[in-house]
Formats: sequence, structure tokens, C-alpha cells
Amino acid sequence: MANKIFDFHFHLLFKHYITLNKDVTTEFRTGGVAKLLNDILGGPFDSQSSPAQVKDSQLFLGVTSIISLEHAFARRVLHLLGIDFSGILPLDTALFERTRDGLTDYFTEFKTQLQFYLDQQPVLTAAPFHIHYTGRQDPAWKDKTSAEIAQLLLNENTKRYLVFSIEGGHNLSDVPVRGTAMSRTPELNLLQLQERTDVDFLCMNLCHLSYIPEQPLGGFAQGLNKQAQIAFSSEDFMPKAGLGLTELGKKVIRQALTHPTRPVLIDVKHMSVYTRLHYYRFREQLINEDPAVERLPIISSHTGFTFSSIQNYLQQKKFRSAVGTENGTTVCVVEPENKKIGRTDDLINSGLFSNPWSINLFEEEITTILESKGMIGISLDQRILGAEKIIDSNRGQYFDGEYVAREEWEKLFRDGQLPGPEGLGQKDIAPSRAERHIMLLCMHIVYAVRVGYASLTWLPDTSPWQHICIGSDFDGLINPINRLDNINRVEGLRDGLLRYLPVADKYLTEQPQQRALRYHADGTLDNAYLEQVTDQFLYGNGVSFTARFLSNWR
Repeated sequence: MANKIFDFHFHLLFKHYITLNKDVTTEFRTGGVAKLLNDILGGPFDSQSSPAQVKDSQLFLGVTSIISLEHAFARRVLHLLGIDFSGILPLDTALFERTRDGLTDYFTEFKTQLQFYLDQQPVLTAAPFHIHYTGRQDPAWKDKTSAEIAQLLLNENTKRYLVFSIEGGHNLSDVPVRGTAMSRTPELNLLQLQERTDVDFLCMNLCHLSYIPEQPLGGFAQGLNKQAQIAFSSEDFMPKAGLGLTELGKKVIRQALTHPTRPVLIDVKHMSVYTRLHYYRFREQLINEDPAVERLPIISSHTGFTFSSIQNYLQQKKFRSAVGTENGTTVCVVEPENKKIGRTDDLINSGLFSNPWSINLFEEEITTILESKGMIGISLDQRILGAEKIIDSNRGQYFDGEYVAREEWEKLFRDGQLPGPEGLGQKDIAPSRAERHIMLLCMHIVYAVRVGYASLTWLPDTSPWQHICIGSDFDGLINPINRLDNINRVEGLRDGLLRYLPVADKYLTEQPQQRALRYHADGTLDNAYLEQVTDQFLYGNGVSFTARFLSNWR
């Protein structure tokens, strides 16, 4: 198992699909002015997890996400100072134009992209790639227990197994993009995907990064900051209206979780915080109706943490907010308080802060996911982990404002009302400047483990360490963390974790009474345990979780 990697969320061929470079055996690389802009924006355009990179990496197991290009991304690309720079990128303009102009629908585009993935199988399964798509239909796992499958995956040193996920419920919409018709039966399109015998899906996100007026399933959280919106600009990235799950969203969730042989997990990443809270309660209702749903865990595949309790955040008003009007529409903006979560010994850049936007998980949600025997994939996007700018040691009282849907702002942020019954209970080595992001990652890992220990009782041989992993979001147009800017570089993460997890356990200011690691009676670190949980985080947890899926959660 040493040095193998599991990645809970990345994109294998997305950048090939949206550009003119359809040769999946090569990487996509910017040059000239495009490279300059790519570097300024933090590196979102170059390949980070293409097959050419995966073949040279330690990734042997992962979840690759399929996503239809959203209208918000197609609307305006790389406009700077009134100048259109989109031509410097070799984009598939036909794809962008038909999405922008409503000449297609998301479900058609999803199936087309999925077929693009499937068409590459003869190339990808052969040397030197050895990439195999798998799922519950694969004969390799037939009649095997999850323990037997896990052992096979642990022993595999040549084949790289990938399972599919669906990123965003918009992928189920079968009416023209931004047209006048409404998508009425997305759950039937999901059923169509569940019934296919050639592919299988582990999970799906109900929401993604933008407003889909033709098919509202639930509230989404703002994910793009000001810098990211230089590359892609649209009002649809800003939540404006909606409160929690819609009745259409509930139909999709019900279809996903209650299919008798091919259930699909709901990934809460990208839901607004109110929608996530609503989902946890709706899931409890489904369990009462169909007890088989209880075996299906809650997941968040590529996330960060706010490092705060939702109860404390709302009751103590750890934010300020304002209501205004933009283009004739009422908008609500919430500015959360900045939170220092640790420090380094860098004299210039010592402070470490979280990203307090509500797209990240609150403390109670970590508990809820762990309690469901779920999995949390921690993102390798520097923005999600909390890095805001190069020199980021000191911040003002408040972080950048995030847009929140008006109904959600009124209910949650103004009145402090959580969703009603339908859950959440009221329940010494300093990193260099270049290594700050690894330290932030370690802070997230330690925080999740501490919260798990503090809030739940664990049986022997179980712990919160078994429910966290990498969820890089590579090739999802992210700003990767320093020194880990593509899948090839992740194999070096083990050394960084072994070095900085003990430092994070010492310096993290949250849950100070609880330690994530083990220590001997004399106070020295249990290094054997540190190595064990590090390897679990990098690969072992992913193997166990995937084996449960491949045995259909038996």
C-alpha cells in the first residue's frame, strides 16, 4: 500500500473534452500569453490529472467526475479590461457556443461526454496507462465481499481502477439550456443512467456552481471568488433565490438513494449550507420509509472546513451581512469573520486562516458524515483550504463576502432558523513559505479527526481517521496547492504529511483538548501510528470505501 494514492474527486478527460486537444495521450499545456494568464490565475488551465500524468503517478484508485459545461462558464470566457482573450485558449468553440446559445441540453451533453470517455477505453486500458473504468457491473467483483474486493485492490500493482461520478444535477436536464421549457422529470433521466449495463456511478452532486433556471433542484453555494471570475464571468455564479431542496430535487434524491440495485450516493459538495441541512433531514425521512437507505453513507468529495460550529456561527453572529439591489434584483451578501486556525514560524507570513465561506463544512456536518460511515475528501484547491493571497499572514475582521439566496439569508442568517423536521442535532517545524498550503491541508485533516473524536463514540479498531481522504478536484479549473500542482506530484505528499501532521496537532487552535495523533506516556509521538493513519488517508480509506461500493454496500 505504501505510496499508492486514492483520489475521491478529479477529472480525467474534462480538459481534453472542452478543448481542441482530443488526443488523450497528451497533456494540455498553455503557452505564450495564455501561459502568463494561467500563471496569474493560479494555474487552472493546464492539465493536472490527464492520463499522461496519471500513468506516471501513484494514483491506483479514484473517482473521475463527468460534468456538462454550464451556461455560466460558456457565457463569457477570459474577458479582461473589456478585451476578449478567449481566443488564446484552444477551446472547442462549438461546445461553448451551443451551450451559450441554448442549442443543446445538459443531459445530451453529459451522455456525449460520457461516450467520449468510453470511446477512449482501448487506448487507456493498454500500456502505458493501464486505466480501467469499473463499477458494480464489473465481473472482477462478482459475488465477492467488500473485504475480498479490498484485498484485491490492495494487491493490484498494475491496473488503475476508476469509478464514475456525476457532478451536478444539471446533467439530468433534458430541455434546452436557458430556454423557456422546464425540466420536469430529471429523476427518470437518472433512472436511465442507473439502468445502463456498461457504466456505473458511485455518486452525484445535486448542485454545482451556478443557477440552472430550467431545473432548480436545491440551493447552491457560491464557489468562485473574485479572481476566479476573471476567467469566467456570469451573474449565475451568485446565488440569488431559493430555500433548500425543491420538490424536484427531492425526487432526484429519492431516485438516487432508493434504486434497489444501483443506488447513487448524494455528494453534498456545492449545496448551500441550508440545502445541506435540509438534505440530512430528508435523508432521515427516506430511511424511515425505506430502511435500506441507512446503509448508504453521506459524502463530501472535495471540500474544506469553516473551522466553526453552525450553531455558534449563527447564534453569535460570526458574520455581517447586507441586502441590496443589483440589476433590479435583491441580493444578500454575507461576510463571515476571518478565523485564524494556526501559525508557522515564518517571520513574514506566519498566520494560517480558514476559508469561512459556507460552501465549506461546519463542525456538526463533519460529525453527521462520520456518523453515517461516510467519507470526506479534502480538496487540494488552495482557495478552498483558506489561502487568499501570497502574503496572507494578517487579515481584517471579515473575509470576502459571499452571495446567499434571499430566502436562505432571511431564514438562516437573519432569523437563525435551521430546517424543520422532514439530521442535524443541536448536537515545531515551521513550513517554508512554499509549504504553507500543505500545513493548511494538515490543519484540515487534524480538525476533522478531532471533531470526530470529540463528538462520537468509536468502537475498537475504528476512528475518524478511516473517513477522510484526498479529493483533489484536479482538472476542475482549480488553483492547486503549492508543490502539488498535478497528480504526479501527489506521491510526495506522504513526506509532507508525516512532517506536518504532528505540527498541526500541536498548533491547531480548534478542539485544543483533543489530539488527533497518539502519543507515548512520556509525551513523544507514536510514529508507527502516524505512518498508519497517513497511509490510510492517502489510499487505505479509499480502498475500503470503494470496495463497499463495488459490493453494493453490503
